[in-house]
This record gives sequence, structure tokens and C-alpha cells, in this order.
Amino acid sequence: MMAPDRMFIWRMVAMACMLGWMMTDTWGQSDAALEAEVTAEIRKPQATDPLRSESLSFLQPAEAVLFGEKNLGPFLQKWHALLMDQGPAASAPLNLLHFGGSHVQAGRIGWAFRQRLQADRPGLTVSRGILPPHRLVGENGPPETGWDSPSEWSGQRSAHRRHSGQWGLTGLEASAEQGDTLRVWTGQPAGESCASSLMLLTRPGHIGHWSVAGLERPFYADSSGVLTLDLEGEDLPDTLLLIPPTGETAYVQGVARPPMDPDLIYHDLGGNGASSAAWLRHPHLVPQLREVGADLAILAWGINDAHMAPERFNPQRFKQRYTRIIDSLRMACPEVCILLVTNNDSHYKHRHNPNAEAVKAVMLDLVIEKKVACWDLYEALGGAHSMDQLYREGMAASDRLHFNRDGYILIGELLYDALTRAAIAHESHTE
Repeated sequence: MMAPDRMFIWRMVAMACMLGWMMTDTWGQSDAALEAEVTAEIRKPQATDPLRSESLSFLQPAEAVLFGEKNLGPFLQKWHALLMDQGPAASAPLNLLHFGGSHVQAGRIGWAFRQRLQADRPGLTVSRGILPPHRLVGENGPPETGWDSPSEWSGQRSAHRRHSGQWGLTGLEASAEQGDTLRVWTGQPAGESCASSLMLLTRPGHIGHWSVAGLERPFYADSSGVLTLDLEGEDLPDTLLLIPPTGETAYVQGVARPPMDPDLIYHDLGGNGASSAAWLRHPHLVPQLREVGADLAILAWGINDAHMAPERFNPQRFKQRYTRIIDSLRMACPEVCILLVTNNDSHYKHRHNPNAEAVKAVMLDLVIEKKVACWDLYEALGGAHSMDQLYREGMAASDRLHFNRDGYILIGELLYDALTRAAIAHESHTE
């Protein structure tokens, strides 16, 4: 019989293991937003450049992994004009909305995309878009951003089956019965480019009287819960002080402060654990998207849809969900171009998950049936078992499902390259 002290030790070990499991989404799955800041060493910029890094020679060329690029024609034309300095800077900006799960929530893919564009075209005004209130409710988000308040705010996210909310674009709704002042910083100092307006996403029907400390003008509201404050030439501080309505429950779903005359706005709209099924639970997706607008919608759900045993994954049901989302986006913005992103290679219960191939097959069918495009991230990163190699190269997380900071930066740069090469090819064919 085991001695009492040894039994106590084993119980403590078992409890610690259980608590470790409860703090993750699923068995063997880590927090992507935390992993997004983890790297084994400080790398030089060429570490995530497949053209200059011998360790990434297994990656596939950009031209080989983009399907249905003709369906991106209107966007590619605008993207090419922006890159070649042929588009008017003061016209409506290019609006990119990137939807997905924790990969997108981590914020590093969009960050890398924006960094590449600013490096290639230093004179452009490139902006982060809507910032969901992840950090306000204790979740992780882009590390250079933050939310803070003396009040206690709770969060409801669409990816959680037992949560309920009036979600729109972000899939997250923070609320407080007696909301105190919100401090928000977006990682985009006001001094870099004067903001033209401030946008606040809240619950429709509960807009109340929101205000900004130091500004007396009220927000303008619409029925979708998108509140807009015209700054009329006044600049905003680096840290915003938002004052919620008094005497009623306050709701916030996101904040954006577009700069004056932006050339491109890239929205990171991801949620930890989010799937295509989760985004179908958003009653205000269409009206909020109609208000914000979109030139390109990047749909990167699938890794959570398919994180299960192969016999449980239903490709037809997955296809039906994606079809409904595509139809909803086009209802909101009839001219929007849509880019699907296949799953990266991953593990399920410590083994290779073959469902990525089924997700890819569904998306390639949708390219033909729904006239969308598809960026095959699965093949771009090396296909089956590539996560093992990416982990060995210090780019993937230990769960072989998420990436670390360098891995997410790599994905952002590969996406930038794929769209840029497609734009150049598209223009050469239309001349």
C-alpha cells in the first residue's frame, strides 16, 4: 500500500495536470496569443523570408498555392495600383477584414502584413482596424494593444457554446453593469497619423450615451450598434479614455480609430476557438459589415472545425456553413472579394490530423461553386507533417497546432507575397 505522503504527492501532481488541461482549449492545445510572442531566439529579418533562409526551402512558391485568383480581380487591381503608387491617396482606403480563430486573434499575421507594406511603400498610411476587447475580459490579444478599466467587465464570445451575445464583426462582447472609464491603446500612436474619427462597436439597442474624455461631442449611432465620432480636425491621445453610459449595462465589442486619409486598413478579427459555426451565431454581422465596408474578406476558419477525429469531421456540413457565411458577406457588401485560407497542418491528440486535406477539398470546390479564391496555406507551408518540420525550425508551438511569433510573421509575409504576385500577374494579363 502506498504511503500517505506519497499518495498526497501523486494527488497533487494529478491535480496540477488537470488544471493545466483546463487552462487550454483542448487536450494538447496551448494559448495561441501567448505562443505568438514566444520564440527560441532573436532572429534576423531573413529568418522568416523563404527566399533568404535555407531552413525554409521546403515552402512552396506563392504562385502554386493560390486558386481562383481571377475571382479577386477587383481587389487585385486596387492592390496593384496601391503598390505602384497609381491610386489616389485620399480616396476610400483598401479595407481588408481577416476572420478566423486564435491564429488571427494573436495579431501577428496582420502585423506582419502591414509591416511589409510599409517597408515596401514608406509613404503609405497603413492602419490597424477594429480592436476587439480581448484584454478587457482577460484574454490575450496583440501584445502592443491594451484595455484597462477600474470596473469588472465580463466577456461573452461566440466560440463558447454556452455564451450568448449580440455579436457583430468581432465575435466578442464585453459588458459591465456599472461601467467605469475604459482606457484603450491600439499600438498605433496618434502622432504617426492624425485620426479622422473614432468608431465604437456596441450592442444595438443599448447604445446609451458614450463619450470621450476631453471631447464634448456625442457619438453618432446607427441601428447596427456602430457609433462614430467625427473628430473635426482634433487629434486623439495615444491612450483613449472612453466613458460608458451611466445607470445601465455598458456593452463594447470593439474600437477603431482610422487615421486621416488611410491607404489601407487591415482588421484582425479572430477569436480563440472560433469556427465557421461560431460566426453563424452573429446576428449583427451583416449590418455591421455593411457599415464598415470591405474590399477583401479573408476567411480563415477551419482549424477548429476540423480539430477532431477524422471519422467525426463532416465535410459537407462544413461546406454548408461556409456557403452561408459567403452569402452573408455578399449580402452586406455585394462587391467584396473573398479569399478562403486552408488549414495549416496540425496534430490532434499528439498525432497528425488528416482533416486538413478534407478542408482543402471543400474550399477548392467553393472556388468553383461560389466564385471565390483560395490561398492554400496547407501546401504553402509544406503539406502533410510540415508542422513537425516547422517546430524543429523554431516556428511552431509545442502542440503542433499553433505557431509562435516567428511562425505567425512567416504566414503574414507569405500572404503578402501571394497577393502581391497575383496582382502583378493579373495586371500583366489585362494589359
